[in-house]
Amino acid sequence: MWRLLADLVILLHAAWALFLATGFIFALKKSKIAFVHLGGLGFSFLLNLMGWYCPLTYLENYFRSLFSPGAVYSSPFMMVYFYRFLYPGLPEHLLRIGEIVFVCLNLLGYAYVAKRDDLFRRMKVFGK
Repeated sequence: MWRLLADLVILLHAAWALFLATGFIFALKKSKIAFVHLGGLGFSFLLNLMGWYCPLTYLENYFRSLFSPGAVYSSPFMMVYFYRFLYPGLPEHLLRIGEIVFVCLNLLGYAYVAKRDDLFRRMKVFGK
């Protein structure tokens, strides 16, 4: 049961990472889901800047600690690939720098969309 919960957390973590990687599409389509994406990018930026780990990583590690690593059944085939997707074998500082650059590029994209759509004027942020 604990292994299943750990695997479900990996799936959730992979889905979240995929959402962060592709969520800018919602900004281009002017969807309100873009605000969730923007919040997720901010959270990712903060985690990486401070050197913290995602709470889902802690949850997964907790569930993994509850079962024996020498269990009879190994992880399902797809779990191995999701795990490699989430935790590639690169030094941690390179991953964090890459994620910070990724977030900054997304924020530039959001700034471009906001300027292009004249969001600030329509939201009356700057008074006019």
